[in-house]
Amino acid sequence: MARRSDPGQFDLFGDAPEVVTAPPVERGTPAGYGGQPDVLVHVLDDVHDGRYGEIDPTGRVVRLDGDGHCRHADDDVTTIVEHLVSQRFAEQGEFTSQLQGVIRRKVYKFKLTSAGRKIRTRWFHLRGVR
Repeated sequence: MARRSDPGQFDLFGDAPEVVTAPPVERGTPAGYGGQPDVLVHVLDDVHDGRYGEIDPTGRVVRLDGDGHCRHADDDVTTIVEHLVSQRFAEQGEFTSQLQGVIRRKVYKFKLTSAGRKIRTRWFHLRGVR
């Protein structure tokens, strides 16, 4: 049987291969939500009061005015509301018809679940501590 010498293999009792160290990794800013915790308290209060909803065909989060109009919510508020829904602190509630500009749209209001009401109470009590 012929011996095969592959340059990628080394002998069991031979010298160890050279160890090459990797270059240092540059660390960036940490990922995640970098917003203000006070915004969460206000969003929880507004969801509890029924001021945020979701447009039916698009799934866009909107802020409901008291006069039957809706406007697109800010990006940071949209992120918070979507996280509340994904973590089951909020859910779609009753259906209402709102004007977005001059077009009437179907909007489902968000409401807090029982876990959402509990977290709202906890954050409300922390408000005085900060």
